[in-house]
Amino acid sequence: MIDDNAKREFEAAIGLNLALLKFSGVVSYEKRLVNRNVLAGLALFFLTIFSISYVYEFATNLNDVASMLESFSLIIQLVGGQTRFMTVLWFRDSCHAMLNVCEYFWSTLNSYEKQIVRSYTNKARLLTSFYVAICVLTIILVLLSTLMSNLIVGPKLNLENVTARENASSLAPSEANRASLNATENKRHLPYAFFIDVQETPWYELLYVLQITFMTNVGFTCVGADTIGPLFILITCGYFDTIRSRIENLLEPSSSIAVETDRAESSRNVDTKKLRTCVIHHQLLLKFCKDIQQLMSLVFLTQLFGSTYNISLVGLELVSDNPDKSKFTVVVIIIVQLFICNWPPDLLLSKSEAISHAAYSIPWYQYPCSLRNPTSLLMIRSQRPVRLTAGKFVALSLETFASMISTAASFFTMIRSVN
Repeated sequence: MIDDNAKREFEAAIGLNLALLKFSGVVSYEKRLVNRNVLAGLALFFLTIFSISYVYEFATNLNDVASMLESFSLIIQLVGGQTRFMTVLWFRDSCHAMLNVCEYFWSTLNSYEKQIVRSYTNKARLLTSFYVAICVLTIILVLLSTLMSNLIVGPKLNLENVTARENASSLAPSEANRASLNATENKRHLPYAFFIDVQETPWYELLYVLQITFMTNVGFTCVGADTIGPLFILITCGYFDTIRSRIENLLEPSSSIAVETDRAESSRNVDTKKLRTCVIHHQLLLKFCKDIQQLMSLVFLTQLFGSTYNISLVGLELVSDNPDKSKFTVVVIIIVQLFICNWPPDLLLSKSEAISHAAYSIPWYQYPCSLRNPTSLLMIRSQRPVRLTAGKFVALSLETFASMISTAASFFTMIRSVN
């Protein structure tokens, strides 16, 4: 049974990620203030509304290559985010069980080992904070861009309405069509696409505020879904580090094993207990890594390929004559998505390998049989380091990250030459 103090310490260590998971309905609030199904339903509804809106815009702008590419890149982001969130929702009971496992491991640590794990949860918090900040900055830039555009369009629209009413009867048919086209081009724009054209006050202003609110919810939901895997991976890295530290700090048996005294017998018993604990915890962590693989396989796959080709599509918009400044932050978001699905697995690979090195570095050949057996088990199980994959066929590592960036650059060059 985990005591309340250890539970509070662990929740404080992963506070930001836990808050995002509660916000999106993946994890329940303790006091049941809001039902998690309601929060999850709202998040899915908002994602679906934006996905439908951009699919509609894509279908109605097939003759405009620039608009079509912009809509398609946003469709990839939204549909990919919706797929990842639905995957996490499908396994949300598993997520809750995995959080309980992490809490259990936390309760077994001493103060020094908790500092080791905190160093990894701090990395997760920094990644998540940067991800949240860049998403909020993107929304703010889109808001400012739309406001500036509407400030310019507003006076023109009022002047054209007055002129149209005064000269409606004297216009030729071709001139009337041209005036109608100009009015369409100068209409007020919403921050994001919507499948219904709304221009009347106060409905336009109401929809404007709702879109910003809904997109903020979408941003926080996607960040929560994208960072739950890296959070579990980094916590596991911390626990692997504590096992390595325990193995390296085992007492040297040299003379104590040769001399049959009560103190030597007690020392061997302590070492045997520590080694068996390390073997058990290592086995549990390997099983936990399999749970991470099952949870995040599809999430990492959609994140990997969606982000790779989205960099190319957004890059085309940045090299246009009038690039949207908010697209620069979109590129940063995409690169962050690629990074967080490759760097934590790469770190997990190295930390699981370190267990094998630590096991072989201890003087196991001097141990009695009671110590050699658990040492042999630890050596055998640590020979195969943990390697996470996307879709069970793409190994995740920093080499994969560099390869995907290179692929995105090649795809961008190809599309630009065709365009």
